[in-house]
Amino acid sequence: MQNSFGHHNHAACIRVAMRSAEQTCTQNKLQFTKTRRRVLEILLTGHKAMGAYDILQQLASEGVNAQPPVAYRALDFLVSNGFAHKVEKLNAYIACSHPGQDHAPGFMICTACDAVAEACL
Repeated sequence: MQNSFGHHNHAACIRVAMRSAEQTCTQNKLQFTKTRRRVLEILLTGHKAMGAYDILQQLASEGVNAQPPVAYRALDFLVSNGFAHKVEKLNAYIACSHPGQDHAPGFMICTACDAVAEACL
């Protein structure tokens, strides 16, 4: 997956990331539930850091009756398995641009559009 500041095929970007997450979950016998899958898709959609309540709002708009623990459990799963990162400064989450790679991410945040790009340090 490329960083969010460059032009890329966003649909392919999401497809590749989702396929990678599915394969990792299958290989490691992890449960990639419908909610976990949807939360990752939401994070991948805009290349922007999102708070748990932003995610809950998106789920609610889709008719999902989710409470805060549901979002936090899904986010914890995604972070602990390398599919997402928590951007501490923003108290928000972003999909990992380098899933499956051991890395220490740094984040570049555009002050004009709030897009977030992950850089491997």
